[in-house]
Amino acid sequence: MRLPIRYKIILPFAVLLVLVGVIGNSVATAQLTNAAVVPFDANLLHSSLVANQLLLQVDAARLADLRVATDTVGVSEALTAGDTTALTRLLLPVAGNVTVASIDLRVLDARGREIVRVQGSSAGPSSMTVTDPGEFGTDPAVTNVLAGKAPDRQVFLSRQPAGSVLYWAGPVRSAGGRIVGAVLTGESLSEVLPSIQGSALYDLSGVRLASSVSNPPVLTDAVRSGVKADNTVRTDDTLAGHAYRTLFSTWTMRGTPLGFLAVQARADSLVDSMNQLRLVLTLLFTAAALLTLLVGMATASLLTRPVDLLVRSMRAVSRGDLHHRASVVSHDEIGYLARTFNEMTASLEQKTAALEETTFASMEALARTIDARDPSTYGHSARVAAVSLEIADAMGIPEKDREALRRSALLHDIGKIGVEDKVLRKPGPLNSDEADDMREHAHIGYDMLKGLPFLKPSLPGILYHHERWDGAGYPTGLRGDAIPLPVRVLAVADVFDALTSDRPYREAMSFEAATAAIVVQAGLQFDPDVVTAFLSRRPVIEAMLRDLGKRGTILAATEAA
Repeated sequence: MRLPIRYKIILPFAVLLVLVGVIGNSVATAQLTNAAVVPFDANLLHSSLVANQLLLQVDAARLADLRVATDTVGVSEALTAGDTTALTRLLLPVAGNVTVASIDLRVLDARGREIVRVQGSSAGPSSMTVTDPGEFGTDPAVTNVLAGKAPDRQVFLSRQPAGSVLYWAGPVRSAGGRIVGAVLTGESLSEVLPSIQGSALYDLSGVRLASSVSNPPVLTDAVRSGVKADNTVRTDDTLAGHAYRTLFSTWTMRGTPLGFLAVQARADSLVDSMNQLRLVLTLLFTAAALLTLLVGMATASLLTRPVDLLVRSMRAVSRGDLHHRASVVSHDEIGYLARTFNEMTASLEQKTAALEETTFASMEALARTIDARDPSTYGHSARVAAVSLEIADAMGIPEKDREALRRSALLHDIGKIGVEDKVLRKPGPLNSDEADDMREHAHIGYDMLKGLPFLKPSLPGILYHHERWDGAGYPTGLRGDAIPLPVRVLAVADVFDALTSDRPYREAMSFEAATAAIVVQAGLQFDPDVVTAFLSRRPVIEAMLRDLGKRGTILAATEAA
């Protein structure tokens, strides 16, 4: 079956359009979805940090109660003498001053046998003399306290019939410093958890101990093995018809691993917005593809109509129809074909320019998304571009070079898409391997964009923005004037914005301190002429950065000292 010429022309482009649409839709959906997820996960991490802080406050409060109990005058003497009546009389006021209803005070002798117990309740504390030595004397935390091992106050979990209880153990010493027994202060986890909303506690084996959520998540062995002191694990679950996101972290008190802490947040709105985003992008790409195909088919029909007429005429003649003339291409049709071709050429040039702008806008959106992966770098590229243009004005850089500078500033960190989050968000100095990974972002960004001809003037800024005036930079060690002037301008703007931005390991410098740091590096890291131009535009730059949300008044910790 012979296909008309217009279909032969349009078919390869249709296949390519479908492939590009599917891939582009997937990439755009992934990036925009990630941009929506980042703030949600940041709030979840903040909730986890708050929950850990509340647990530390519980630890501090119970330790204070323990110190009051062990240091009360007369407790040591009564414990040495085995006077349970005196111990009860001394400890009842201590329990009465504790605001926790479930407070549990237990007194153990030097051999770890429980002899007195004081319990709190809504009606007030009550006491009893214990004849059964109980199970506490064999707990490692208690034996360490009685043996005088450091630390002298320890914490441990105990399973009670009414639920799990968290105990703090401290020694009771005689006037001579000898350990004559121990006091335990306990608080039920069922009373601890209601003050920590959206959380659950698990023991080291993954068994849930207490929860303040209606649908607590299950801690699987796979998640439990992945949670470390320096690593949290996030899970997605659907419970009772609702979507949830949970962040699991370790639960440690006074250096003792007790289990795991889970902080849960309902993610229905996040899932709905992600689904709507996927649907909208799919519909947009589908509509754009159909429109492109319709325009392409109409254009191909206009371009190929004279050729189709000529082909049909040749076939008629080859069959012996020597009188056939109806299909011969006329001068009018040739003129029509020429006019159509010229119009298509002009339209193509316009569409090429529009496509370049659209492509750059997509790249810029991707760069902004990469900035948003870390709250401390949000908006960094846009501010660097604005500062770079102010310095370029002071140096009289031509307009065409200014546009290339603006684009390179907006895209200079796009290569960080290839750097892992654990390196980008590390709250401290990078080790040598991590620093090597971070330095690769310049090459990654260059390799991503080098195939786009219209971005060719901007590529040096993307590849060389970490080069230094003295040649000690990377990736190639360029020195002095060998570094293009727009790149030298970008380097100053990049460092100034970084110094005046908060980082996980330091606070932002003031504008004055950051300016001083730039001046000190003139002739070393930076081109002195660029630094001079920067200083001449400094008031305008500072005002502009304040308009963009920079505070510029917080001194770095080193400066404040």
